[in-house]
Amino acid sequence: MPRVSVIVPAFNAARTIEQAVESVRAQSYTDFEIVAVDDGSTDSTIEILERYGDSIKILQQQNRGPSAARNLGIANSTGEYLGFLDADDWWNPKFLTTMIAALQREPEFVMAYCDLQLVDSLGKPFQTSLMAVREHRSPTVQDMLETLWPIMPTGAMIRRDTLAAVGGYPEALRAFEDVFLWLLLREQGPFAYVPEQLAMWRFAHFPAPLKASGGQEAAGRIFRQMVKARYGVDPIRQVRSRERAPRSILGYIGLDALAHGDRVTARNAFRRAISLDPCRMRNYLRLARTVLPAGMARALSGKSGRAA
Repeated sequence: MPRVSVIVPAFNAARTIEQAVESVRAQSYTDFEIVAVDDGSTDSTIEILERYGDSIKILQQQNRGPSAARNLGIANSTGEYLGFLDADDWWNPKFLTTMIAALQREPEFVMAYCDLQLVDSLGKPFQTSLMAVREHRSPTVQDMLETLWPIMPTGAMIRRDTLAAVGGYPEALRAFEDVFLWLLLREQGPFAYVPEQLAMWRFAHFPAPLKASGGQEAAGRIFRQMVKARYGVDPIRQVRSRERAPRSILGYIGLDALAHGDRVTARNAFRRAISLDPCRMRNYLRLARTVLPAGMARALSGKSGRAA
């Protein structure tokens, strides 16, 4: 019986699923199983997975969303520890070794999570990370009720018994499911934070979109209702932060490109940001910088960083 079960939910992930699976197979820690769940893909995802034969377990379901896919994988796995790798992300070879060690340091830790390196849709890294704007410490429940803490499923490892105690991923949510789950898990005990970029989180909207944007509005409303019912507070700030995230990352890409004299990339990033949020005037001004002389554009761009 493997000690770690790696659950890989996939929906129309033909362009990225092989890289995700190969990053698991390349781990320095080898006592694991891979359970891939095809969530009703209409592309060649399942054909790519089947090339691995018996080396991975493949499950299929009609499209029900990432929570249902992960829960199906959990139900058909055996590991004491559970890792969740999204099909468009990948892991550093020492991810499993480091995360297991973090959980083993203190029996009270119910989950470990790490920093993640941001990469664009083609896999090119950005010079920043998801934790760039957060304190390097584990959050409390109150922290997560007050602000959106950038913990991603790809960067987390959870004890099976703890996840079972909270009922798994909330299938009522097709987005924000991870945010709600972290709250439930934090009630069970503290998290271990690993301040290393052990996973790559792909920004799927630029330069070549891998998935459609939007679709979070209904989930955001359900998430707010669920948090209000359980905690008596309205997590509107978290919902707005998640909705702003693609625009903010595109702003960062554009400013960084301007700072390096790449006006074409900057122009494309700002145009994409405007398409996501036409009312954000700042990005129109940024777009205007891309037609200025290169020296003036760099001078006006200021320091690059995560842009709101």
